[in-house]
Amino acid sequence: MSAMIRKDKVGMPTKLAFGFGGFGKDFGLVVVNTFLFFYYTDVVGASAAFIGSVFLGARIWDTINDPLLGYLVTKTKSRWGKYKPWIFIGNILNALFIVALFSAHLFSGTEQLIYIVITYVGWGMTYTLLDAPFWSLIPTITLDKGERERLMPYPRLLASLANYIASGVGVMAVSKLGAGDDGHGFMLFAVISGVLAVISATVTCIWTEQSFEENTQTAKPLKIKDALRLIFKNDQFVVLLSLALLYNIAANMTGGLNLYFYTYVLGDQSLFTTYMLWAGIFGTGSLLIFPQLMEQFGRKFVFSVSLLLPVASAAILYLVANYAPESKMLVSIAGITGGVSTAVYWLMVLLMVADTVDYGDMKMGIRSESVSYSVHTLISKCSGALTGFLIGISLTMISYVPNQEQTADTLQSLQLIYLAPALLCLISYFIYIKFYRLNDHELDKVQQNLEEKYAADTAEAL
Repeated sequence: MSAMIRKDKVGMPTKLAFGFGGFGKDFGLVVVNTFLFFYYTDVVGASAAFIGSVFLGARIWDTINDPLLGYLVTKTKSRWGKYKPWIFIGNILNALFIVALFSAHLFSGTEQLIYIVITYVGWGMTYTLLDAPFWSLIPTITLDKGERERLMPYPRLLASLANYIASGVGVMAVSKLGAGDDGHGFMLFAVISGVLAVISATVTCIWTEQSFEENTQTAKPLKIKDALRLIFKNDQFVVLLSLALLYNIAANMTGGLNLYFYTYVLGDQSLFTTYMLWAGIFGTGSLLIFPQLMEQFGRKFVFSVSLLLPVASAAILYLVANYAPESKMLVSIAGITGGVSTAVYWLMVLLMVADTVDYGDMKMGIRSESVSYSVHTLISKCSGALTGFLIGISLTMISYVPNQEQTADTLQSLQLIYLAPALLCLISYFIYIKFYRLNDHELDKVQQNLEEKYAADTAEAL
């Protein structure tokens, strides 16, 4: 890629505009990830096994679809650049599909099942259209490692805020909006999330300033085979995807079973609100001091802690379930550890994708931000689908019955499938420590190489 570097300093309007895009985008995602499976089984009345199969099938399709969509974005040429048109269009389409997802209760029989399949596949495709281009803006906003670390707390802070608000007030909001009709409440909550997504995308597209732009006249053309080679030849990207897959499986398994765990195992949905309240406070706080954490402890230590904290959270919730089911204090501590992990992990992993893009540029002379971020999005969605499938099968196997008092064996099994996946985070940690190299001096070398490369390109262009 040839580029005209204008400046590395990222202004506050860009930080705020880019950050607000993370709020609306992730609000809808959290609504889907947190409530959709529960909505399908306990409101719509669909079979857990059927819904799990739909989730898995949609992600199988995404293994083909997502990289191609990322490639399509990479080849886009417009007066607004490659990424902003897709951010705007993708958010509009995704907002419509979110509302459609939570309208399944308006249908019945075979028609309802077909509707669920179509709307869920459509939601997944349109989410890729908005998510990969959004994060692809990062390497074009600045090449400077320090500026990226100061930029990224803004979208992650607001995305985390969206997570805590959507999860924490969702149950109460659905109840208030539905006034006794949960189906209607979920649908109106989805409308709110869609409106927020479109507003935030508009702000991002208008006020986010990119520090350099691709020179389409001199840039090396990217062919689809080059894009695929980028994925498999970039060893650090592959390592990152591997640990991300395991972390996401653990996180999505927990997220998908939250309402089941608090409703049936602990017997009090309000404890989930307590969990999310403290997760939000400390998760947000960790993002506010993120630059200081990086300066004090370094990337390797901070990311390692984010991978290990879910294990601590699961251990605390095990104590709650078995010895102190009414302990708000222990639930709060579990929320603190889980919230800090989620906030810091997602901030850092998106920074690290940008780093692997730079690494691939240095190693192979090819940049493809959208392909990299679309593949990372695919991994996130595939882990969600896999866990959705596992949740559906597991709930069926443990004889879960919606809206009924569960047997002792069912409750014990539900506790196991909710807490045990956190152990996958330990494997992620070992993969990171053993195989990931883009930290400290190694990352500085990559940045210096690219700065020299693009400075030379700029000199030639002048």
